[in-house]
Amino acid sequence: MTLGTRKPYYAGQFYDGNAEDLEAYISRTAEEEMETVSSRDKVRAVILPHAGYRFSARTAIKTLLRAAEVNYSKIVVLAPSHRVPFRGAAVADYDYYQTPLGNIKVDLEAVNEIMGFEDQLLPSLSQAHQYEHALEVELPLLQHFFDGFELIPLICGAVDEKIAEQIASELKKWWQPDILWVISSDFTHYGYSFNYVPFEDNVKENLRQLDLGAVQLIVNEDLKGFCGYLEKTGVTICGAGPIKILLAVIKAVAADNKKLNAELVNYITSGDLTGDFKHCVSYAGISFFDA
Repeated sequence: MTLGTRKPYYAGQFYDGNAEDLEAYISRTAEEEMETVSSRDKVRAVILPHAGYRFSARTAIKTLLRAAEVNYSKIVVLAPSHRVPFRGAAVADYDYYQTPLGNIKVDLEAVNEIMGFEDQLLPSLSQAHQYEHALEVELPLLQHFFDGFELIPLICGAVDEKIAEQIASELKKWWQPDILWVISSDFTHYGYSFNYVPFEDNVKENLRQLDLGAVQLIVNEDLKGFCGYLEKTGVTICGAGPIKILLAVIKAVAADNKKLNAELVNYITSGDLTGDFKHCVSYAGISFFDA
């Protein structure tokens, strides 16, 4: 027995709840960015931000344009849990995920297989999905760019390097050319409201250096280095767990696959948009593609 359809909880908050206006906004933004982005026909994974569309949609759209001409049969989405604490990565007992643009069918065969794993780091935990924005806000964008895909949705709790490698060993079978991996993550959350103020001068430039230090390790596909950077700096990347799992999967399949390239597509902060660097969140779009 399943829970049926996971309803869109944040429509009208993080993004427009009216289907026509939402589609028009995504289409208009994609058209504006089309000439600045060269599509690639072998994109395997992307890292996308998940804030309100006012702040992060342009970065996400610009990154997805890299893969816009590919037809994917399935899309794996790994997003962090902001509400429910647990270890590992959890699936949910839903048949569909709904947005104002319609329903997305869940790949129940894949989800049931994941639920059947004996590894307790891959539980079924529908409450982690129910009110989580980090997965939901990616879905209308994916619906706009890709047709007919089935969704493999996972919400990530606490994930260290070892846990990431354990989860990767189970999930790597879905690393296939016709399956896109979407990693949902914002980058540094800066300010006293986030309990993270490692510097108070030259905030914009220091934030950029801090974020790009993490980005470089991700682009280099350096799982150990990324984990070490998080520990050393304390940098508040909310999707660090999903990013670790992606890097662990890439590491796990490296021997059997062609070399993978990666690039930073776009980087911006909320401070660039509002002028407020006392309370600021960073957004990066990263694309991984076959060489």
